[in-house]
Amino acid sequence: HTMNELIGGIFLLAVTAVGGFAAGALRQVANAYTENRLLSEIADAVADAVACVSQTYVDELKELGRFDEAAQKIAVTKALAACMASLSESAKDFITNNYGDIAAYLTQRIEAQVRLQKL
Repeated sequence: HTMNELIGGIFLLAVTAVGGFAAGALRQVANAYTENRLLSEIADAVADAVACVSQTYVDELKELGRFDEAAQKIAVTKALAACMASLSESAKDFITNNYGDIAAYLTQRIEAQVRLQKL
């Protein structure tokens, strides 16, 4: 009788440990999926904002020869506003929680995207 109780206890302990491990692994997979989805959303928002500002603001000024440093700053500000408007609250929270200043983070991403689009 004691041996059956001991085996039952060990089995219960093993099931609990494996169940805990499986739950932890599932949480990690879910968190990675969520993080990838948010990073994808952010990248798309930045690329779309830069493309939009380029088409509606930058190209015209370049044709007129008036795309100077002041116009560049305005373009970044416009892209930042467009990006912020298109991001979900989850994406904004993700940036704030992982990178701090959302405007600084997005501005860096926007400037990097501008460089990529120039290539």
